[in-house]
Amino acid sequence: MTVYLCKGKACRKKKEAYRNLRAQLESVAEVQEVGCQKCCSGPVVGIEFKGQVEWFSKLRGSGRQREVVRALREGQPSKLLNKRRENKRSGKLR
Repeated sequence: MTVYLCKGKACRKKKEAYRNLRAQLESVAEVQEVGCQKCCSGPVVGIEFKGQVEWFSKLRGSGRQREVVRALREGQPSKLLNKRRENKRSGKLR
């Protein structure tokens, strides 16, 4: 499975959160860095569910990052992770 990790300036600004998230993602999926997704509340991650890329933002804390890993393992986002969904980016990849 491929996970899209925004490498825009605002997403990389939180350096420790960005590095921690990337390390956790690499343990369960292939990480592909992509350009800015224009939902600058970083770090931002795109995960494909049922053939559509869904974007999640503000993944700074370890709890939110664990929810991303859980979603990858289970194949669907949890209610907690859904609160971080960027609906305007749903289904789009820049």
